[in-house]
Amino acid sequence: MVMETHIPEEEIVMDILSRLPVKTLFRFKCVSESWKIIISQPYFKKKHLNHAKNQLNSQKLLFAGSRRDKTIYFYCYSLSPVQLVKDRRSLDWPLNSEIPYCRMKVFASCDGLFLIGIWSKPDDQPSLLLLWNPTTRESIIIPHETPQLVSIYGLGYDSTSDDYILFRVDREEQAVDEILALKNGSWRKIYKTSSWEVSYLLSSWHCLAFVHGTFHWLGFLPGFSMASFNISDEKYREIPLPETMPLMTETGPEAFYFDVGVSVVEGMLSVFYNDEITFNLWVMKNYGVIESWTKLLNIPSNGIHFIRPIYKFSDGEMLLRYRDWIASPVYTTSDGPIGLSKRIWPQACDIGAIRIYEDGFIYTESLISPKLDH
Repeated sequence: MVMETHIPEEEIVMDILSRLPVKTLFRFKCVSESWKIIISQPYFKKKHLNHAKNQLNSQKLLFAGSRRDKTIYFYCYSLSPVQLVKDRRSLDWPLNSEIPYCRMKVFASCDGLFLIGIWSKPDDQPSLLLLWNPTTRESIIIPHETPQLVSIYGLGYDSTSDDYILFRVDREEQAVDEILALKNGSWRKIYKTSSWEVSYLLSSWHCLAFVHGTFHWLGFLPGFSMASFNISDEKYREIPLPETMPLMTETGPEAFYFDVGVSVVEGMLSVFYNDEITFNLWVMKNYGVIESWTKLLNIPSNGIHFIRPIYKFSDGEMLLRYRDWIASPVYTTSDGPIGLSKRIWPQACDIGAIRIYEDGFIYTESLISPKLDH
């Protein structure tokens, strides 16, 4: 006799709902009180996020811009290897009518959350830090004492504590960084214990790469290298660079002009280098194993600056962003030399008078709340 397996109805409903877009789930919350309860559960939000990470229609490209009245605008595009421009959607930015600003920067994205810095005056440090989910429109202001030194911020998820972690690293050679666990809500100093940990950060406008529970950045230790900070054991480590990657020798402000950086490609740590002739991109296929560095891209850059990898499509093409000193960013694929690709998305002409000044960020539309669920 074959025994029938009984699956509770709620589990079936939860599994079906967890595969739907956030916009659809918002409508369903108004239809059924029981569905609203399911969709609001922290477990469901994590389950939905895990499904969404593997669905192309849940992956979006976000960028920021402004008009002359200094109003900030955010837009998102759906990701497609065929077209990008025709599917533009404006996003509701929570602070337009509240805080005057001088400039802003998107520091990081993680699980649909964005960490954004707002400058109300021309200081080295942001006056305000905001954690924002553009899909659910939820946001919180992060408690923040403005440091005296130029810093950059990172955002990552700690699976051990089920918490989101903010990390601040100074550009200058200082012996202390800071970390904030979102559930705790207060910054804590991290003291460096050895001389090589006190690195000169390459550029305050680069982004930290978060992968395998670790933040990564390029700097001088004192030689050119990649530094990292693991959020579990709170240890600094040096990550060896690819043996075929040219080593920089400049330090200080001159290093800003070198077109290098770190990023995450398909969940792998990556590093890129552009000598204005060729753009090179390496990925570390086995994290922590220097021999696993593999060159993924080697294409002509035609003298173009500020090339950044954004996203790798399933057909192998890479979405890249580039810009010159004045013009807005342009998004292109790696199917040809930079600037000559057959698939180019000149987003600036698509949005008229809005001036684009932020790099694109890929994010997953999620239900994760910046307020968390205590």
